[in-house]
Amino acid sequence: MVLNGNLRELARLTAEIEQFCGLHGLAEDVEFDLVLVLEELFVNSVRHGGCEGVEDAAEVRLTMLADGIALEYADRGTPFDPTKTPVPDATAPVEERLAGGLGIHLMRQIMRDFEYHRLDGWNRIRMRRPIPVEGT
Repeated sequence: MVLNGNLRELARLTAEIEQFCGLHGLAEDVEFDLVLVLEELFVNSVRHGGCEGVEDAAEVRLTMLADGIALEYADRGTPFDPTKTPVPDATAPVEERLAGGLGIHLMRQIMRDFEYHRLDGWNRIRMRRPIPVEGT
């Protein structure tokens, strides 16, 4: 799916995820996780990454695997490697915590095999949402 750099695209993104999950018989918690992760990535691209107002600003690909879902997200924003973002200190008093970073931290908790590459002017992120295989 290709998204323009406009937050109104969130409704279409959510509908596509819902359709993908329905097609593959995925549980509500899996759908929730995918929506959460992709909304975080897309909103950050638009609000902070320079994609606001950009046509064909982001691309999303979901692929069903035997043990989960492969997720590929790419945007044409400014270079940003979320794998280099420090883990926020949740034990620090609220007034001492640095702003931001919680969404990326949450993504790292949900997803596995998190990879980032900058290629041909695109930020490219690959990751996997594991789904336990029955009987294991």
